[in-house]
Amino acid sequence: MRTYVRMIFNSEGANPQQIVSLMRQMGFEESMGMHDFVYKWKDRASLDEVLKLVSDMHTRMKGLQVNYEVTTIS
Repeated sequence: MRTYVRMIFNSEGANPQQIVSLMRQMGFEESMGMHDFVYKWKDRASLDEVLKLVSDMHTRMKGLQVNYEVTTIS
């Protein structure tokens, strides 16, 4: 199971290197192509676990002026 994140940066927002560091701290890996980051779950995650991960990311991104799109595939 994987959770993918696609980022849209704003020139008035956080530096992309800062975002990469933040995402790595949360356990995401960089990804090339349609998505910028991927979180590889060890086991099948519940909806609550996915929502917890995304909520944590949302909290950490607050004020950084970065838009994102999340897709989770089991």
